[in-house]
Amino acid sequence: MTGPQDVTEPTAQAQIRWGGVVWGLLLAIFAGSTLYVLASAERAAGVALWLRSLTPGSAWALAAAVLGLIIVVSALLGGIRASQRRRVRPRG
Repeated sequence: MTGPQDVTEPTAQAQIRWGGVVWGLLLAIFAGSTLYVLASAERAAGVALWLRSLTPGSAWALAAAVLGLIIVVSALLGGIRASQRRRVRPRG
């Protein structure tokens, strides 16, 4: 007696979820950088001095660069996901 799936039928190979891998890696890098800065009073003071020295224009430029990085990473991951979906052929 067999269950819902036939034992002789090959199963689909699990796909790597690259979005989770990449966003998790970026989050780990951000967390590691934050811990590195906060582990030393000198480094924290240096970052605070740098943040206070930002002009409104440079702060907006920095924000635009971060937003651009998020958009680029999202677009690359969307392209990877689309290519993975095209590679998988439906059964039937």
